[in-house]
Amino acid sequence: MTATATATPEGRAVRDDRRRRLGLGACLASAAGFGALPVLGKAAYDAGLGPLALLWGRFGLATVAFWLLVLFAVKPARPPARYVVAGLLMGALGYAVEAGLFFVALERIDASLVELLLYAYPAVVTAVALGSGQEAPAPRLLAALALATLGVVGVLAGSLAGGVDPAGLALGLSAAAVYGGYVLAGERVVAAVHPVLLAALAATGATASFTVAGLVHGGLPHPRTAGAWTAVAAIAAVATVIPMAALFAGIERVGAPTASIVSTFEPVVTVVLAGLFLGETLSLVEAAGAACVVAAVRLLARRPEPPRRRAVVDPQTVSGRSTGG
Repeated sequence: MTATATATPEGRAVRDDRRRRLGLGACLASAAGFGALPVLGKAAYDAGLGPLALLWGRFGLATVAFWLLVLFAVKPARPPARYVVAGLLMGALGYAVEAGLFFVALERIDASLVELLLYAYPAVVTAVALGSGQEAPAPRLLAALALATLGVVGVLAGSLAGGVDPAGLALGLSAAAVYGGYVLAGERVVAAVHPVLLAALAATGATASFTVAGLVHGGLPHPRTAGAWTAVAAIAAVATVIPMAALFAGIERVGAPTASIVSTFEPVVTVVLAGLFLGETLSLVEAAGAACVVAAVRLLARRPEPPRRRAVVDPQTVSGRSTGG
């Protein structure tokens, strides 16, 4: 009975709408967790951590948590070896580089500003997807992107009222460019790899990169005090494990461009938390920009987008297909 009902156009529409809503919810959960990251990072710096020790501890703990989930909770199917390698490289060359740039920038400029600079990446993701034909130029997608971009620019304009370190600005924008590539790569790989397993692979790759970086600089860069470990543990749980898994789950359901636009809720979280805990003020311009970002999220969530041009890949059958170009 249920199988027959879901086979009808109405049943498929209900199922697709439920899948899309779950994807949007996962993207919002990811945005909230990642939005807390700069504020928690500032707290870790206050506890005496440097960027390298913070990142090694963050991804090391996240790697342990993700593999425990993979082994004892999720138990996903084993993907083809090429996708395992791709997931490791995403972490080692993508996420590690983006996180390194992000946290060095965080040493130089305010938490709100470095977070907002990162949010140049949705424009990169959507432009590549539209240019390559992965997404149709649907009016709703374009309108949401324009509204989200306007909001980020507005918040950024308010933050730039004070003096800005040019090096911090360049580092933040570089992190955005790297993260855009990471999200696009994630969309290709997540079709064949369970989101939690992909997060475990990416975290493992990132940990390996920071381990090598630490050894090159003279030793394993681990936290050395109880306060430092507490700060790192909070970052690993709240701003790494939960949002990484949620992001991949969201990308799997709604695609990278939509996920990246929904994720622009992240800087709103950062601005609010930075105002509450770091004393970074929220100006009228920043508040107006934040409102635009929230409006873009609501625009995406209200109705489904037109069907995507590219066929949805079934994770159960992708192992038998060519990866294409």
